[in-house]
Amino acid sequence: MSFLYRQEIRSLQVGAPNTFVIGVIINTINMRTFDATQTKFSSGKRSVWTFTLRDSEEDFINVTVWGSTEFVKKLSTAFTIGSVVEVISAKIVRRNTNDRNEAFMPSTSSPFALIVNEGAALIQNHDAPTHEQYKELLTRPTKSVSSAKSLKVILDNIEALCDRFVDLLVVVTFIADERNITTRDGRAVTCRSFEVADGSTEKTVPLILWDKDWIARSAVWKPKEMILFLADARIAYDQYKKKTALSISRRTLITECQNIPQAVDIISAVQRYDPDSICSDPFAIPNPDTITTVMTVQQITEKLQRKVITEGERLQFATIVKASVTEMNLDGPIKDVISIKCALCKKIVAEEKDSCMNLNCPSGNGKQTPLNAVKFNIKFNLKDDTGYLIGCRLTGDIAERVLGCTVNEFQTMAIEKRSELKWQYLAQKCDVCLHILGPTSDFPRPLYNILSIQPDEEIEEAIEQFANISEY
Repeated sequence: MSFLYRQEIRSLQVGAPNTFVIGVIINTINMRTFDATQTKFSSGKRSVWTFTLRDSEEDFINVTVWGSTEFVKKLSTAFTIGSVVEVISAKIVRRNTNDRNEAFMPSTSSPFALIVNEGAALIQNHDAPTHEQYKELLTRPTKSVSSAKSLKVILDNIEALCDRFVDLLVVVTFIADERNITTRDGRAVTCRSFEVADGSTEKTVPLILWDKDWIARSAVWKPKEMILFLADARIAYDQYKKKTALSISRRTLITECQNIPQAVDIISAVQRYDPDSICSDPFAIPNPDTITTVMTVQQITEKLQRKVITEGERLQFATIVKASVTEMNLDGPIKDVISIKCALCKKIVAEEKDSCMNLNCPSGNGKQTPLNAVKFNIKFNLKDDTGYLIGCRLTGDIAERVLGCTVNEFQTMAIEKRSELKWQYLAQKCDVCLHILGPTSDFPRPLYNILSIQPDEEIEEAIEQFANISEY
């Protein structure tokens, strides 16, 4: 009869039978699916998912799960960063530093890796009293923070550091809303942009999260409060930006570590940063949950007129305005409410079935089946006691969240139903969260992008109280 016995990560050895490893998941890499018909499995689709498991301050190991798409998806959904799990009967293999795949995996303390094959091993929740002691490891940096380089040193020497990995200790200065994008090869992916600083330079550094677990966790990060230790951030040439830049790769391990002694100094250092410089990327959409500033229309207008912008810069800020909706074109012609763009090159096309005319695009001029994105592009006018904001825009996924329907569902709605949606907001006093981009020489008009809109809570409470007053 075989028995399971718990092993610490540091004591693992190749060939050990019936292993039983307990730890907290500190990192995950998105599940990938591939065609296995040309492999020894020859059973259609197979999937793989990798996570990093930690059982002490010094010890952590990569775990790779293989199996059917249903099996792997179930595990990657059930267990996320912060889950304390038991990995039972996994195969122990020695890591091969010459293996190309090692470059795409976090560097760990263990010379081994764990393999979980469907039907041969399993993963389950660990709900014993020791659960919390493992959970505490989630906020302990995976290396000594003394290994971190300052952003000033990195940015001053970035070309010389190209194709290397560095450690960073930084504070989050900006967090964007999550974004759904289509890659040039037609894949739909989700990402979230954010920016960091460490006080060594006035500059902030933009980074992007691609893994679903980190995208979810980052939704609650608070700018100028969340401290991150990034082990093995990558410095490489960015083909999209056409320059050498820092990035988060599959090898990078992120630790949320607000309680380390160095946190106070870093947070203090970034408080002096210009509050208007919420982000260096005008295309990154702020997370509305992080916005607390309230302004009137007049204050917004004065700020746009007062701020002097140097060449190549663009003023942008986010605020909440308490205003009434005076116009909303929901029940107008469909072509005025939606926009159709090529999902690959973002060029506007006239009809959903048309190809773009961009000859450099994979689907340009009918070279392949068009891949177009249909999105809301709704115009709002807002008014408060101090003035008007004309031409505010509610677009894309944000519009779908506000209206409670997809753009495809909206296109099939009767005009009466669309009018009902309109009157949920028209002439109502609302809290409108705005991302405002100031004018430039190329774009002479400011842009007012709506991030969220909901009825004013104070008015809603007053109406509810009035309705509850007993009649005499």
